[in-house]
Amino acid sequence: MASIQTAVQVMVDKLVADMQGEQPLSAEEQALVSNAITKLADNEKLEQAVVAVAESHIDEATTALQQVAQVSQTSLQQAAQTLNDNGTALEGKAAKLDQLDAMAPSLARVEALQGRAFTNQIRPLFGINSIETNHTSGNYARTTSVFAVYDHSGETFLVRPCFTYNNSYEQSRLEYLKLFADGSGRSITHSSFVHANSFAQNPTSTTYLYGASAYLPLGSKDNPADIEYDIVYSTQDSQATGVVNYGGVYVRSQGFTSMSKPKKNLNATDQYGVPSITSHSYADVAVLYDNQKHCLLMVDENTSLLIEKYRDGNVITTTAIANESELQAYVDNGDFTTVKMIHHYLNYPYGIRRLTGQEAQLSQPWDYYGYFGVFNNTVKMGGSRYCAHYRFTPELKLEPVNYFFMNSSRAATTSGNATGTGEATVALESMSGELLGMYSYRSEPDTAGYHGGIMANAIMCINPYSHTGVINEHFTHNYHGLGRTCRAF
Repeated sequence: MASIQTAVQVMVDKLVADMQGEQPLSAEEQALVSNAITKLADNEKLEQAVVAVAESHIDEATTALQQVAQVSQTSLQQAAQTLNDNGTALEGKAAKLDQLDAMAPSLARVEALQGRAFTNQIRPLFGINSIETNHTSGNYARTTSVFAVYDHSGETFLVRPCFTYNNSYEQSRLEYLKLFADGSGRSITHSSFVHANSFAQNPTSTTYLYGASAYLPLGSKDNPADIEYDIVYSTQDSQATGVVNYGGVYVRSQGFTSMSKPKKNLNATDQYGVPSITSHSYADVAVLYDNQKHCLLMVDENTSLLIEKYRDGNVITTTAIANESELQAYVDNGDFTTVKMIHHYLNYPYGIRRLTGQEAQLSQPWDYYGYFGVFNNTVKMGGSRYCAHYRFTPELKLEPVNYFFMNSSRAATTSGNATGTGEATVALESMSGELLGMYSYRSEPDTAGYHGGIMANAIMCINPYSHTGVINEHFTHNYHGLGRTCRAF
């Protein structure tokens, strides 16, 4: 039986002849003819049918065409079945994907519970590097009080008051520190001796006892978002202790001459229930901090105008405040935090002794409990009695942190050489009630018959962002100067 190629060849020959005639085929027509020939040549059954027709074998042509139809029908059926199967599979997968929308709240709850369980774990602290020189002399004793700001970077900025004033012992100086986020150590921004019998207007090595300090994130007056930490002083204007000699507040980098004296007893309460304190008392000072402009705010004693204090200078506004109700309205209309400074001389903060239920200095190896912060409408922050703890959030907002503490100490006895031990636990809580972290530290003396240290405030500070801070048992086995950086792993 002649093949379709033979017939095609004859046709091509005729086409070539036509192309050489008066009206040859165009390039497009030639391409169409070529494609048609290729399609014909690729179909064996169709080829047989065409050839059979050409040779007048109609029956063979019919059979071949039927086979072509059957093959095409089978292919179509198989394709339809494949599409149907794929559609069923896709519908099943789509149904599963639809379930994700319903699962999202449950997954978020699981993640929240996991995060809460992680935060609720009490993490033991490990000492890393000493930040003091330990010594048997009491001249090397260090305060257990602190003003702390926990930066969201993991760094911590501290004010450590002096332990003994009117002395020249390096270890008991007033210090302003930055703790590194990894707990490896600290850098001293500034330190000075504290004296009650000498006054310096712009202290470099000597600070007047009758004053208070803070270490705060402050913006620039031309760019409030340009934030750096700086020391803020509140002190007298001369060597005297009376309120009539109160000088006011100034930023260290700006010097004593930039001092602003707030209007006496003109106060407002911030969003956390903490009032400012403008009694002109040297030990208890509380100033307003603007969380939008990152500056201190106060009403000037002489002009009644609002003054904004930045790290690089003051801005005297045109807003006059006549009374407390006007100041409170201004504060309520903004975003303010009251900063309670810490007195320059505070060797031990106060807590509640378990046996008596009375507040006392945390100065003995006894059992204490308490908090620093704002709890149950009671404020215990800074001044001449308490530590103060703040955090500077990723949203660049300064807010107080509730710092709960408790300890258990076992007394040592010389008879039988019973050794005392101690354990301290702290919990940090945000003002909204969120638990930020829980930490513990346990201490035992190196020698039998001695206690494990003054443990009530042994965990002086701990940054909830980096879980690094300072531990200090203050005194154990006749040794002082035991402060060192710590870290929870």
